[in-house]
Amino acid sequence: MDALALLLADSRFPSGGYAHSLGLEQAVAEGLTDVPAFVRARQRLVAGADARFAVAARRGEDLAALDAEWSARCPSPELRTAARRLGAQLLRSASAVWDDDRIAAYREASSATPRPIALGVVGAVAGLDDEAVALLSLYDDAATVTSAALKLLPLDPARAARWLAELAPEMERAAREAAADR
Repeated sequence: MDALALLLADSRFPSGGYAHSLGLEQAVAEGLTDVPAFVRARQRLVAGADARFAVAARRGEDLAALDAEWSARCPSPELRTAARRLGAQLLRSASAVWDDDRIAAYREASSATPRPIALGVVGAVAGLDDEAVALLSLYDDAATVTSAALKLLPLDPARAARWLAELAPEMERAAREAAADR
């Protein structure tokens, strides 16, 4: 993975992911204690599909069509709203880093971009390949949830880092699959 992918994966990049739990907060309120199982379920049921949308956006597929398809696949209005807020924030931050017409055009065309599609647009501008964009999307999802876990549960941050390290081989495999699809 190149340095630009690391920049986008860095929690200090001001894209808003630190402000959302992707459903973990509600799950914890309902008694969830197995955060790694929650993250793995999200990877399998949500993040894998999101990675495919990010790859399609990176390839320059019709962004409006991708947006409509993504919206149809996200059943929760709250998660759709959050993903659109996070996508808009990612594009805003990316526009400050990369002066590129593709980001500006997409920001003008859609003020509420789902994060996976925004990530694909930004990945294209950053020069990332399909697999790097897919891995970034998968990692972003897992890291967002584990970061939220640190705020919601009494955890050692090293334990949350371990969860991500243990998930890395699965994320790499899923990224290869997402890059090969479509």
